[in-house]
Amino acid sequence: MKKLTLAGLAAAAALTLAPVAGADATEDYPIPRKILHTPCTAEQILAATRDTDPVYYERYMIDYNNKSPEVHRAVQDRIHWFFSMDYAGRRQYSEDTATNAFYEQLAWNWPNWAKIFFNNKGVVAHSTAVCMNYPPDDMSVWVW
Repeated sequence: MKKLTLAGLAAAAALTLAPVAGADATEDYPIPRKILHTPCTAEQILAATRDTDPVYYERYMIDYNNKSPEVHRAVQDRIHWFFSMDYAGRRQYSEDTATNAFYEQLAWNWPNWAKIFFNNKGVVAHSTAVCMNYPPDDMSVWVW
């Protein structure tokens, strides 16, 4: 019985000494650092993803094409706004989305609106490594 009591006390002590979890952004959450630092445009990222990780591009474009033209315009406007910011602005946006579920209003229309840009570190690593090889303003990447 003493072992159970000691084990219970040890577990309780560990819980009381554990740091409080908090939501905050890091250099890789929720937006990967390679996106925070890239000089590429949204179109360069999409073109690079199309060629380096075509399955992810295809999935994103299928989902995108299942949305209304109004959502298409909103997605393009919002991601262009994001990529127009400098590192500090992108970092603040990342912090705001990590700590305020209501910050990104576009997510209410399409929760995965920026998934190809923000959520997959492997895809982002591949696309940001070669994105400068693509034209910066090729809007045809939004048509699939």
